[in-house]
Order: sequence, then structure tokens, then C-alpha cells
Amino acid sequence: MANPQYRQLTADTEASVDLGTNCGLVEVAIIAGTGTVYFNTTDTAIGPVAGNMDGNHAISATLPAKIVADGTSGASSKVRLRSSGTPTVSVCGL
Repeated sequence: MANPQYRQLTADTEASVDLGTNCGLVEVAIIAGTGTVYFNTTDTAIGPVAGNMDGNHAISATLPAKIVADGTSGASSKVRLRSSGTPTVSVCGL
């Protein structure tokens, strides 16, 4: 299990988290603030929120956490995130 990493997101700006180890599963959770968060575990760029592309996962106030399979190849899991607001998120490898 990788230690959780925390990020405060900036509206419609991509953020990247490197978990430092390859994880089988990744949990992303909103721990403060509001806004829909789009993310992926394939280390693929995330487009603007208004035209968000397919293949990304989403969490929001109604579903504030999600556990997904790690799709990153290589020695380290990478998660890319983008939000419509400025929430603080936790990213953790399981």
C-alpha cells in the first residue's frame, strides 16, 4: 500500500500524482471542498472539464470516493486529475 498523497486542485488545471510504487488498485477521494474531479490511472492527459474525454473516472459530492484498477505500466503508479472546482483530494495506492 502506498502512502496517501494530498493535493488541493486548481479549477480546470491538470494535476499529477506519482505514488512511487506500482499498485494494483488506486483510491481517489475528495476530503475537502467541492467540484467534480475527473481522473485516470493510465498516465494520460486529461482535457478541459467542459470537454472531458471518455476513459476518465469521476467523483463528486454525491460519490466522493472511488477505487479503480491501476492502469499505469511501469514501476510507479501515476494518477492524473482535473476538477471543476478547488477540492482537496487524497490519492492512495492499495
